[in-house]
Amino acid sequence: MVLEVVVGLTSSLLVLVGIAIIAGPSLLRSVGLARRRLRPIRVRRQAATGELHPTTLRALAATARLMPILKEHGFERHAAALRMASRRLQVEEASGIRAMRDVLRHLRGLRLDDADDQKIVQGLVTQLQKAVDDRAEQLELLPRG
Repeated sequence: MVLEVVVGLTSSLLVLVGIAIIAGPSLLRSVGLARRRLRPIRVRRQAATGELHPTTLRALAATARLMPILKEHGFERHAAALRMASRRLQVEEASGIRAMRDVLRHLRGLRLDDADDQKIVQGLVTQLQKAVDDRAEQLELLPRG
């Protein structure tokens, strides 16, 4: 009885391996296409980060350094707004710049208890503002006046 079960399982396994070998290349392509279709859009968008302009990358670097400091001092809403603006900046630069400028308006009035961290935040906000303004000027998004 046990021998019959073992022989049945082995023969079934051999049949499945034979089918997999016969269908090999087309099966792998089908699996690859299915995985690409099921992959979240967010992952595809992040792959394009290497194609961003260096000025935009400077803005994103300042944002990445600024967010943990804001979270550390209890400004989670500001950090979340900054994170959302940086994501938009990565996906659609023009609307991301507008969103980042809105967030920067709020960050300029921010006051921290620690004087050293306040100086760091002010410096990072200044760097971020400069990078965003530079990129907006390059894309001709600033109003002429």
